[in-house]
Amino acid sequence: MTVRFDLTDARERALAEYMQTLDVKKYQSRNQFVLDAIADYVDLQSITREQHEDDIRSIIREEMRACFAEANFAPQPMANTSALTAEQQEEAEQDILDDLKLFD
Repeated sequence: MTVRFDLTDARERALAEYMQTLDVKKYQSRNQFVLDAIADYVDLQSITREQHEDDIRSIIREEMRACFAEANFAPQPMANTSALTAEQQEEAEQDILDDLKLFD
């Protein structure tokens, strides 16, 4: 089997150039690289949508765990807090009730 690249096509020309610079020590040979690439492509085609979704969920869970592990959830002291006046307290409570009405 022979692989030919259309050097007038930008994508194929870039692939041909990549193949020329391929580290054959790392990939054993250009032939082995092509075989591995085809095998990976075929394997990816056989993965179902559910498997992709499971993989995505798993990645998100791992990232969230890492973020939460680094987060500091200790209560922070509040500086310069002044008590609300009775009027301010009543206004704040009314604002909350008004906001809750939006959900009706």
